[in-house]
Amino acid sequence: MVQRIGVMARRPLPSAGIPGAAYSTTLIGQSHKVTEVEGYIDEGDPVVVVTGSGGVGKTRLAGEAFEQRRDAYDAAAFLRLEEISGEAGDEATVERICNLLLADLHVANHQPDARPLDVLIGFLCDRSVLLVLDNCEQLLKPVQELVDLLINRAPHLQIIVTSRAWLEIHGARIVHLNPLRVPEEDAGRVEAEECDAVKLLQDRAALAGWPLTADDDWSVIVRLVRWSDGIPLILELVAAQLSTGRSPRVVFERLEGGSALRYAPGTRGVQAHHLALDAAIGESWKLCTEVQRRVWARLTVFTGGFTLEAAEQVCADAAVDRAVILTTLDYLVRHSIIEGASADGRYRQHNYLREYGRRRLTQFGDQDAIEERLCAWVAQLVRDAADGWFGRDEMCWLTGVNAESGNITGVVMWCAERGEVERGLTIMVDLLRTRAPYFFATEIPVCRQVDDLLRAAPAEPSPVRVSALAMVGWIWIAIGARERGKAHRDECLDLARRIGMENAPAVLFIDGTYDALAMGLRSGYAKLEAAREGFRAAGADGSAYMAALFHAFTAGLHGPVEEADRMSQWCLDEAYARGAEWAITWAEWTRGLPEGSQLQASARNALRAQVKLGDLWGPAWGVEEEARKRVLAGDLVGGAHLYGGSDSLQARHGVRFNGLPGLRHHRDIAIAAIIDGIGEEAFEAARLTGSRWRDEQIVAFALGEADPVSPRLTRRQWDIARMVSEEMSNVEIGAALHVSARTVEGELTKIYRRLNLCGRTELAEWYRHTSALSDGSSAPEAPPPRG
Repeated sequence: MVQRIGVMARRPLPSAGIPGAAYSTTLIGQSHKVTEVEGYIDEGDPVVVVTGSGGVGKTRLAGEAFEQRRDAYDAAAFLRLEEISGEAGDEATVERICNLLLADLHVANHQPDARPLDVLIGFLCDRSVLLVLDNCEQLLKPVQELVDLLINRAPHLQIIVTSRAWLEIHGARIVHLNPLRVPEEDAGRVEAEECDAVKLLQDRAALAGWPLTADDDWSVIVRLVRWSDGIPLILELVAAQLSTGRSPRVVFERLEGGSALRYAPGTRGVQAHHLALDAAIGESWKLCTEVQRRVWARLTVFTGGFTLEAAEQVCADAAVDRAVILTTLDYLVRHSIIEGASADGRYRQHNYLREYGRRRLTQFGDQDAIEERLCAWVAQLVRDAADGWFGRDEMCWLTGVNAESGNITGVVMWCAERGEVERGLTIMVDLLRTRAPYFFATEIPVCRQVDDLLRAAPAEPSPVRVSALAMVGWIWIAIGARERGKAHRDECLDLARRIGMENAPAVLFIDGTYDALAMGLRSGYAKLEAAREGFRAAGADGSAYMAALFHAFTAGLHGPVEEADRMSQWCLDEAYARGAEWAITWAEWTRGLPEGSQLQASARNALRAQVKLGDLWGPAWGVEEEARKRVLAGDLVGGAHLYGGSDSLQARHGVRFNGLPGLRHHRDIAIAAIIDGIGEEAFEAARLTGSRWRDEQIVAFALGEADPVSPRLTRRQWDIARMVSEEMSNVEIGAALHVSARTVEGELTKIYRRLNLCGRTELAEWYRHTSALSDGSSAPEAPPPRG
C-alpha cells in the first residue's frame, strides 16, 4: 500500500541543481580552465566545447563558468543530458531537448501545432542567452545538429557543451580538460603537496574527517595519487575510502589489485584511467553493505534526481528497511556516490556511478519490482497533488510536481512499453488536474503525450479514456484551438454515452466550456454549474474551483451581470478561504471582466501577483484585459500598445483567445473607441510598436512599471555605456573592467544591436538621456520609468 505523499518542499532557488552553485567543495587545479572558458564567452564565441575523459570534472567546470557569467544574459539554462536516450531517433531527441530547454528557460509555449524547435528559436533569436548542454557524448549527432542550427538562427546565443567525445561544430572553441598533475614517482611529501592531484586528495580527505598528516606513509600516498591518473572523481572516491579508517596502503593495494584484474586480455585500447575509474567505483561498491548496495542500485531508476521521500517510497521493502534510507543516503553522499541534496531537496547521481548502479540493479534481479514501485509512487504523487492543491500549499504542490517531470515522463513511457496504457493515462489525467503544466507552460508536450497514449490503444470506452479526452480537449479550447478541442469533446461525449458517463463532472466540464467559451452560448453555464457540484460531491475541490472559474470567466464575457458577479465572488471567497495563492489571482482577474458590475477593477493586481509567482499561463490573459482597461481610462495610445503586445504574445505562444467570441466582441468595441479617438493610422502605428516588444517588456508596460522603448542592458553593458559617455577608449574600459579590449568591442556590438544605435556618439547621447531618468548610478533592473 502506497502511503499518502506529504506536501512538497518550497519553491527551489534559481541555482538549485546547477553544478558549481550547489557544491560546497573547493575547485582545485582547474581554475585556469574556467578562466579560459569564460574568456571565450566574453569574446563572443558562440560555442565552447569542453572535452575530457569521464570523471575529469567537465560538469563542474561548466557549472562554475555558468554561475560566473549567467547574470550578464537575458536568460540562461543549464541542461543535463546524461539521462536522455537517443533510442527514439534524432528528431525525437532534438524535440525532447528543445522541450526541456523551453521549460528551463521558462518560455510559455501554448502552440499546439508548432515544433518545439521553432518556438525555441523564436525565443532565442532576439535575446542574449547562455546555455550549457552537459554530458552530450551519447547524443552526438542530434546535439551537433541542434547546436549548429541554433547558433545560425540566434545571433546572441552562446552555448557551452560538455562531452567525452568531440563534437563537430564549425567554429567551436575546444577546451580539453586534462587530469590534474600528479607527483613524480620518487617525490617526497613536500614535492607531492605541490601537485594539484595531491591537493585535491588532501582537501577531500580532510573534509571527510581523515586529514593526511606527516605521519602517513607518503610514498604510498604518492603511488595512490599516481594510480588515480589525476582524475578528480577517482580521487574523491579514494578520499571517501580513506574516511572508513583504511590506511593509504590498504586502499592502494585493494585498488591496484582491482585495476590489475582489468588489465587482462581484451582490454586493449581502453585508456588506463577508464580502468582505474572502474576499479575505484568497484572498490566503493565493495565497501558498501548489502543494504547500501541495493539502495545505490535502486536509486538509478530515477530520472532527473530524487528527494528523500521518493527514495524511501521506492527503495524500501523487506530487504531494505525504510528507517535506514536517510542514513544510507548520507553514507552515499559522504562517499561521493551521489550528490548531496541541493536547495530544492533533490539528490543526483554522477553519470558514471549511475551507469554502474544500473548494471548492478539488473544483477539483483528486482529491477521490475523497483520500477513498479516508482510507477506507484509517481501515480500517488500526482493523485495527491490533484486532490490537495486547492489550499495554502498550492505553490508547493505546483513546484513539487514540476520538479518530478522527468520521473513522470519516464514512468508514463514505461507504462506504454508494457502495454499499460490506461495506467499511464490515469497518471497524465491527474497531472493535468494539478494544473502544474499550465503554470509552467508545459501543457502542449503533456497533451501530446496524452494523445500518443490515446492512439496507442483501441478507442474502447472507459472512464479514464473519457477523462483524458475531457482534460486535453478543455486545454485546446482554453487556448483557442477550437476545432481540435471540439474533436476531443465530441469523442469524449460519444464514449461517455456508451458507458453511461454523460453526466460525469469531467464530461459536463468540457461540454460546458465548449458551449460557453468556444461558442459564446450561455447554455454552457448550467453544465459548468453541474460540473462544479459533481466535482464537489466527489471531493475534488480543486476541480470544482476550476469549473467555477470558467463559469465566472465566461459569464464575465457574456453576462448577465448578476451571473458574472455571483460566480466571480464565489471564486474569490473560495480561493481566499483556502489560501490558494495562484487561484486567488485568477479569481481577482475575473472581477473586472466587461459584463460584471466592477468595470473599474484593475487587472494589474492579478497580473503583478502572477508574474511574482512565476506563472507562465496567466500574463497573456492579463495583458489583454489591461489593454481594455487602458481604453476605459482614456489612455488610448497605451491601449493600442497593449493590444499590439497581446497579439504578439498570442502569436508567439500559439494562444488564440482573442478570437474567442466574448473576448473578440469586447476587443472590437475597445479598438473602435481607440480609432475614434486617435485615428486609424495612429492606432496601427501604436499597435505595431507594441507588437515589437519582448514578452517581458509587454508585461512591464501593462503593469505601468516601465517604458519598453528604453531597452534593458546588463550591468556590464550599462557600465560600458557610462564609460563611453565619459569618452574612454576600449582599452581603458577593458582595464577598468578587467577584461580585454576585444571583449569590450563585442559588448558594444551587442549594445548597438539592442538599442538600434550606430556608434559611440549615439550611445553616449542615449546614456545621458536614460541615466537622467534613473539615478544614473547603476544599471536599472528594468527600463527607466515613464516620465
